[in-house]
Amino acid sequence: MGELGINAAIDSKVDADNSVQNQMQTAAPISETGLKSKYGKIYEVVVTVDEDDEHEGRKLKFLFKSPTAVSFSRYIKTVNKNIVSASAAFLKDNIIAEQAANLEYECKEYPALALNISQKLLNVLGFNDSVNFRQL
Repeated sequence: MGELGINAAIDSKVDADNSVQNQMQTAAPISETGLKSKYGKIYEVVVTVDEDDEHEGRKLKFLFKSPTAVSFSRYIKTVNKNIVSASAAFLKDNIIAEQAANLEYECKEYPALALNISQKLLNVLGFNDSVNFRQL
């Protein structure tokens, strides 16, 4: 499959938001084959963000490893206290290391982003509304 056209942030603490944004724009594409051998099963999540009528359709791409039971358990324990923090922590647990800074930056810019993406990752674990129930 080759290279994914995804900007990966450099894995370091950065003081200014501009530095993080510059890193995201200049980072090399990530090799899908290398990621699969490093993380196993990976999932691509693409989110379209509309800031306003003039800035429509900005696509954000993130790669996540398969969520673990420990990560899910931690999410369930904290979701009732603060859903945004629980969602952000769940994503942080499961994002590939090469994109952690990128995800953190985008979640600061778009606070509801963590809720949106975490819902998709929870679906991977079978946590969704498409369960049918009826008495026989």
